[in-house]
Amino acid sequence: MHAVPQPQDFSSTAMTPTLKTNVGRIQGMLDRERIGANDMSRSGSLELGIGGGGVIEDPSRLPSVWPLTIERIEGRIAARAVAQAMPGASRFRYFLDGSQQTLPVWRIGLVPIVVGLSAVGILERDDAGAPWLAGETFGSKQSWIFPLETGRPDLKRLAEILNHFGDLHDPLYDRHGRRFEHYEFLAGHYGKLVYNSRDLANRLRAEQEDHLLTHWRRDISPLASDAWIAVDGRLSENVPNAVGLVKDLQTQHLVGDEAETLFNLPQGHRTTAFRYVSNTDTSDEAGTVSEGRTMWYMRLWDASGMDARHSLVRVEAAHEVCTTEQIDEISGWLLAERIPRARNDPRWPTLLYPIHYLELILKRHLASLTAGWPS
Repeated sequence: MHAVPQPQDFSSTAMTPTLKTNVGRIQGMLDRERIGANDMSRSGSLELGIGGGGVIEDPSRLPSVWPLTIERIEGRIAARAVAQAMPGASRFRYFLDGSQQTLPVWRIGLVPIVVGLSAVGILERDDAGAPWLAGETFGSKQSWIFPLETGRPDLKRLAEILNHFGDLHDPLYDRHGRRFEHYEFLAGHYGKLVYNSRDLANRLRAEQEDHLLTHWRRDISPLASDAWIAVDGRLSENVPNAVGLVKDLQTQHLVGDEAETLFNLPQGHRTTAFRYVSNTDTSDEAGTVSEGRTMWYMRLWDASGMDARHSLVRVEAAHEVCTTEQIDEISGWLLAERIPRARNDPRWPTLLYPIHYLELILKRHLASLTAGWPS
């Protein structure tokens, strides 16, 4: 990024009612039908509220196979210095990201009624460094999340009403569309419902991002075959000329001295590359997302005096990325994309600046939807 432009005002929502407006209309219907709903609008976003600061996955849960089996593409895991690409040499022209807010709205009995607001898009950058968000890549979604199969008449009627204001999703179904065991018990467990609602909102946004990456691969990439796209997050499949940057390192692929090599990486270094190898036919979440992808870790900035994970990212690329020359080149592009630093974002040590710029655009859209909502 050669300059630091101001984020564009991408306000496709000028005629869209705000969440406050819609909730007011819905509350009027609930009052007329004498459906008792306790207001939770001042709870704040689940991303920032009680229990919202940590990882979603159970930290005590080990993968079904441990330690994870990996294929070492460049030999035993070691640190390797990366040469930062010269300004303008990066072939990343596209950047994909999403933003969301997950907000409790009401509680009916023990059931929290949660709305997930999300926006996704692809930032494109021309040869001169000027970025823009193309309208056809922008997507926005409003999802209402609560158990839909409790048999309670008030929740059934609420579902009928909310169906006119967005999509309905049940937090007690897994990512494969299977109903959770002990559904009835979980539907009466407030804490687990909040936890699963936040998890589901994340998955719904990730699905939007996956669909957008498919659109890029099918409709955009063929028109710019030499251009690459950087995705904020994991890759769900092998996509040529695509790289995923994973910042929340929930899965530790390396153990022992190789893990020490990872956590001791100096600034501007990467680990040698590897691939995850599944040992089981079951759908282990650590492997499902990254199966077959080439992966390596990078330290983007100095971590002296900081947590061992400071400025560490895991890079995921398509299976065809397999030579040291390819991996070094891509890593050099990524180092160049760190600048300028997004210092006004607390996550800046793991952010590429174009991703930060895109997030500002998407967050402005969400801010327009939540105007007037209690903070």
